[in-house]
Amino acid sequence: MKQISDFFDKVYLIGAWLSGGLLVLLCLLIVYSILARLFGWYAGGATDFAGYVMGASTFLALAYTFRMDGHIRILLFVQKTYGPLRVFLERWGLFIMSALSIYLAFYMTRLALDSFEYGERSEGADAVLLWIPQTPLAFGACVFAFAVTHTFIESIFDPEKADPERLANREQEEI
Repeated sequence: MKQISDFFDKVYLIGAWLSGGLLVLLCLLIVYSILARLFGWYAGGATDFAGYVMGASTFLALAYTFRMDGHIRILLFVQKTYGPLRVFLERWGLFIMSALSIYLAFYMTRLALDSFEYGERSEGADAVLLWIPQTPLAFGACVFAFAVTHTFIESIFDPEKADPERLANREQEEI
């Protein structure tokens, strides 16, 4: 189980690196757009593409950030409990989050497929086929759903992974 988990963590890391590369591309698109306005160049759909790149970057980074416990956790109810109840609440939260992220991934994928089927185009100056920028968003949503479900399943087989106190102890060590 550990080897499979390590393999998937490497897949999530690749998504994070792709996200970082897209952030660099986003910066370049914004700089190009600014320079184009200053010098009177044609910027075309640079602003539209910057939005597409930002969305793809966000979705590709979700899985890695979640697995590295980088997401903000609201522990209002969980911090008041201890022992088995606390582990149960953590697992219940992971189950709900798995269901919601799978729902999101399903409909993001369906949106991209529908855009491909109908040949939808953007309304901007570039008139790009919408399935092209929607595909990385759908892929990122699928990888995120997989990461959350992976964490949920991992919490069932390794109860220490579902213990929120592990995170609290690690955060105090960092401070």
